[in-house]
Amino acid sequence: MVAYPWPVSRRFTRTTEDFVCLVCATAVRGDGYTNHCPSCLSSRHVDVNPGDRAARCGAVMRPVAVESRTHDLVITHVCERCGHRRRNRSVPADDHDTLLAVAAAAAQAATAPGARPPRRPGRARRS
Repeated sequence: MVAYPWPVSRRFTRTTEDFVCLVCATAVRGDGYTNHCPSCLSSRHVDVNPGDRAARCGAVMRPVAVESRTHDLVITHVCERCGHRRRNRSVPADDHDTLLAVAAAAAQAATAPGARPPRRPGRARRS
């Protein structure tokens, strides 16, 4: 059995790929868990389940929020084309200034007049 640095769902497929960020053109070396650019934190909508590369959208997913959990940070990405939301763990290589900027922008948007709280993943919408 392979030991992963965090719990992995049965739907997870480890796919090791290097890529060039579509937003900032940074060359990113993949390790099988890499799903976003460590410089600008942008991702790409390529997975239905992590690592499967089954999504046909392929659009840029922008970081819209950063939240703190017990031992790590979680980045929320939203697809620019279809609106799909996905949460991903931050890694030590992520740019800390960018993480803070995304968190600050999310906090400012949340406290703006007329702002609605963000929809939590997995929750049904109320009519």
